[in-house]
Amino acid sequence: MSRWASLLGVLIPFMLSAYAVFSISLAADQLSASLRVPKALVLVAIPVDFIGGAIGGVAIGYLADRAGRRAALYVAEAVFSVAVALASQLRGLAQLYAAWFFVGFGVNAQNGVSYPVVVELLRSSRGLVGGIMQGLYFIGFFLDALTFQLVPHWRTYFLVVGLVSLILTVALNSLVAETAARSYRGLGLRAFDRRLALLTAGLSAISVGAFMFTIPLLSVVPSFITSMGLSRSWVEPLSIVGFIGFIVAGWASDVAGRLKTALAFIAVSLASAAALVVLARGYAGLAALSLMFFASGYFSFLGVWASETYPAELRATGTNVVFLVARVVGGFSTAIAAFIYPPSLRVGTALTGIIAGAIALAGAAAFYLAARPAPAARPPR
Repeated sequence: MSRWASLLGVLIPFMLSAYAVFSISLAADQLSASLRVPKALVLVAIPVDFIGGAIGGVAIGYLADRAGRRAALYVAEAVFSVAVALASQLRGLAQLYAAWFFVGFGVNAQNGVSYPVVVELLRSSRGLVGGIMQGLYFIGFFLDALTFQLVPHWRTYFLVVGLVSLILTVALNSLVAETAARSYRGLGLRAFDRRLALLTAGLSAISVGAFMFTIPLLSVVPSFITSMGLSRSWVEPLSIVGFIGFIVAGWASDVAGRLKTALAFIAVSLASAAALVVLARGYAGLAALSLMFFASGYFSFLGVWASETYPAELRATGTNVVFLVARVVGGFSTAIAAFIYPPSLRVGTALTGIIAGAIALAGAAAFYLAARPAPAARPPR
């Protein structure tokens, strides 16, 4: 199995995981009408999917370290694909929440196992490939919009998304070479020591900041951009800026190092979020938003960075532990943006971005302190 075929077998299913998880955002209005509930209750499925993702990531990550990467990918991809397809038959809100719990369970598990595969396949350009891979979330959302135009009824739409995801992910997963050596499978938590625990805490804080910063940009900005005197059509160019930021950040992390690149992008995220607080309208506000979308790029190489940090026997589990808290906090970040400053969603999003940047900065400092080599012992006199 060639390396490039294996990468294709990871990248396309990663994109399809976004295709699956974002499908609810296109169908939310129809679901609200069909189930006769407020749209806000439909959108509660989003934090539910992140809770499912936190659990699924660790559970399937552990499976990946014990049974192998390919087996774990098959399970994760089957779970989220079947869950979306079954959502086409739901009759109530509880069934929607259950379906989206398992969508999140599978999607985040698939993502969390994909990062170790990339690290184990490549010797260089891992950050760039990680950036491209994470940027495929934008393409997945685009495919949702296209599918919904072609199949505009939510039941048929979910069925199509689920079946397309299931068929393609199973077929493409057969291209992925098994990268987990049998000699270290099952060693697991015995490799976890105090230094690794401190590195995990630092990476977890950076991940919390990245999720808190990025998710409101993708979900809340369309709701307030018109209040800034800007057309909603600016959302698409902003998404492209975000995609470019992901790729640039991934490439820069290969050249300058993960920590230095993260610090640079976190600094830009803090500055741009602070600017959005005061730049309320027009192109000045658009410039601040553009910088925020670009600065979200430090999210792009976090999965690769986490996977590189752990020994092979703990790689998939450790990577998903890093994202555990971040997935839960990220799921509620849109609510934080809405409630932290009720008079203005723009200001609330900016303040959430500032808090996220501060958390990420603290995490970077913790990672630096944990990663420093221990001082050499002084020779006896």
